[in-house]
Formats: sequence, structure tokens, C-alpha cells
Amino acid sequence: MRVLIFGLGTLGGGYAAASYFLNRDHEVIVTDLRSEEALGEPLQILKNRGAVAVCEEHRKEDFLKADLVVKNPAIATNNSFLEYAKEVTTDVAYLLSSPLVKTIKIIVVTGTKGKTTTVATVTHILNENNHEALQFGNMGISGFSILSELERREAENIAMPEYLICELSSWQIRDLYTNIKKEIPPFKIVALTSLFADHLNAYSDFQAYKDDKWLLFSSKKTRIIVPDSLIEELGPNKKFKSIESFAGSKNQQLRYMPAWAICKSLGLGSKQITQSLETFRGIPHRQEQLGLYNNIVYINDSSATIPEAVTFSTLNIPWPFHLICGGSDKNLKAEGMLEPLKNALHVHLLEGSFTTDKLIPLLNREKIAYSGPFNSMQKAFENATKMAIESLEIHATVVVLLSPGSASFGLFKHEFDRGDQFRHLYENLENSTNQNS
Repeated sequence: MRVLIFGLGTLGGGYAAASYFLNRDHEVIVTDLRSEEALGEPLQILKNRGAVAVCEEHRKEDFLKADLVVKNPAIATNNSFLEYAKEVTTDVAYLLSSPLVKTIKIIVVTGTKGKTTTVATVTHILNENNHEALQFGNMGISGFSILSELERREAENIAMPEYLICELSSWQIRDLYTNIKKEIPPFKIVALTSLFADHLNAYSDFQAYKDDKWLLFSSKKTRIIVPDSLIEELGPNKKFKSIESFAGSKNQQLRYMPAWAICKSLGLGSKQITQSLETFRGIPHRQEQLGLYNNIVYINDSSATIPEAVTFSTLNIPWPFHLICGGSDKNLKAEGMLEPLKNALHVHLLEGSFTTDKLIPLLNREKIAYSGPFNSMQKAFENATKMAIESLEIHATVVVLLSPGSASFGLFKHEFDRGDQFRHLYENLENSTNQNS
């Protein structure tokens, strides 16, 4: 079979797809508008294994000759090249089309923010309580990686996992319902963690964004868990349960409430969930506490890519904070992060269209002091650290928080590169202190 990987990307999904088909001796072509240099070592590995690379262009003939096109979620479903494809799929659609998933309970998690944390938390809690679960989806684990594992288990007569926990973005939901060729297997639970305006640079309006999310609610048998604020909008229906109705203690962290609701809905007890959470260490780039340096706590929240996410993240911070924020615009309003901007000891801006067009006008209008915009993470980090040290004259503990509230395009490859740069700067700071001590 001739397989065309439409968009290799830089986060590993296209690489996993290409590897899956190369491992099964299929002919693989990779097409991406990025250069070979930008795609880096993963593309070179695939080429060394026999894949053909077509970079900085897409060719009509490659789509016409392909038996199967594996589409990257970032590519629109109405892309003109897809008209030439015999069959289109995605990693999620291909996995869920496999008969191997029929005996596995599938939980789907979506939402504007909190998806990855919820998926990872639910997976951890289930595994801690002897219910084997595998996670995949938008957090960077390809459906092809999961399918390879299931096929290995079948070949070696090893039991399948009890659960698959799937994180889906709005684009992945749209792709699933557009491209799957077989009936979608029934989902045990669909959970919506939160809903804010997002990706309005790609959607015509907020309703179009919501419409993709609502596709998951079409199954009559699926149990659906949503924020209480959406129950009224979705209408009276017994299958909709609010996250808040499953709430644990009053001191429960907000970011774990969707996971708590899912696990309670599955029949786990409060004590089981609480004990499991004690051993959960969190997710990189999502309110990730990196460590303490001279009474300064560094927190990497690079995955806060919309203004409202910054507001949500700062609710969990008990200390005064310096806020590193800003970046590229997604056609969103900066007012969603006004409270943390007001509450910050100081605001340190990263360059980008959102910073220039939305944040700076808001900061000036509200008479909020700021530094920058800086054209590198290092400059923003150094400025925040310098001012945080000065803040220690007044406060016993302060925080340097990276919570951008915007996209990463321009200065960074992606939001994870942005967070990695922040983490490396903290590690260098910590290492230099250890060497001098």
C-alpha cells in the first residue's frame, strides 16, 4: 500500500504514523510545507528507513497515487489537496476503526483547557487502582503508537487494557467524524473540562468551535460530564451530568475536578481517588512547578494559550507572582486575563501580535506596569528573576510564572518549546547555584 503522510509536523504524530506503516513494509511518502532542516532528525530517520520526503510543497500527483492519506489535525478538512485522495484518515480514526478496541472501554476528554491534565490524572488513578488504562491523543501520544501496542498484545496473547483514555482537540473531533469509515465505537464517558473562546483565527466564530465539540454528544448511550455552567445551554437531558455534582472536598484543586468526576462516575471511591492523587506528579507545561531558587518558585504554564487559562492557573497560586506572558494572536480578547494582570507584582511581556495589538493597549488603559516586550525567553526570564529577587525584600516567597495566554508562533516552534526554554533557564540557574555552593 502507498501511504501519504500529509503534514509530518514537529510534535511526533506524523512520525508515529509513518513509522507504523514503514514497520509493516508499506510505501511511505511524507509531504510537509516546512523545510527538511526545520523537520530535523525525525524526517532523516524516516528517510533512512525508506520514506520519500517532499518538503516545502505539496504535489497533486502524490495524493492521486496514494492509497491512503494520513492527515495532520492542523490541516483543514476542506484543504484542496484532500479532494484528490482515495481515502483519508487520522491516527485517532485509524485506531478507533480497529476491531481490537471493541472490548476496551473508551473515555474521551475534550475542552478548551484542562484536557491533558484530566487525561493523565484519570489514567494514573485507574492504573493505581488495578484498572489498566492507556492514554493517547492530543497530548502527543499517537493513535498509531497505541494500535502498535494492541497488535503486539494480540500477537503475544497478552490481555488488552481495560480502558483507553483519549484526549481530543476540536480539530481532532471534526476529523474523527469526517474521516472514520466504520461506525465509531461507543464511548463509556465523554467529558468536557471547560469551554472558552479559542482558535478564532481558524473558526468563523465561537459557535462553530462549539459545534465541533458537540459532535461527541451525539451518542445516546454515552455518559456525558460537563461543567455546571453548560447544563442549561445543552438542555434538559439525563445523560448530562455536571462536574461539580461529583465534587470532593472543598479544598480539592480545581484542575483535578474533571478527573475526580470521571473516576467517581466509574465507581471509584473518594478514598481511592484521594490516595492516588497523592502520588500524581502533574504534567509538563501545565502549572508545572519546576522548583525553588532563593525563595522564588518557578512555574511553567506554557500550555496556557488563551487568556482565560491564565486566570484559571493563577487561582491555584498562594504566593505573589511575576507574570511572563504574551505572544501571537489567535483572535482572542485580552480581557480574559485582566485579573492576573492586575494582581501580578509585575508583568513581563514576550513579543508577538497578541502582545502588541491586545495586551499592551489593555495594560496602558488599566495603568498596569510592564516590562518588554522581549524578543527571547532568556531576556524575559532574566528580567523576571531580577525583579523577583527585589520582591523578596517585601515578600517571603514569590513566584515567577510563565503563563502566556496566547500562541507561541514566532519566537518558538510551539508551546512546548516555549515551556522547555523556560525550564532550561531555570535548570541553568539552579545548576550555577549548586556549582558555586
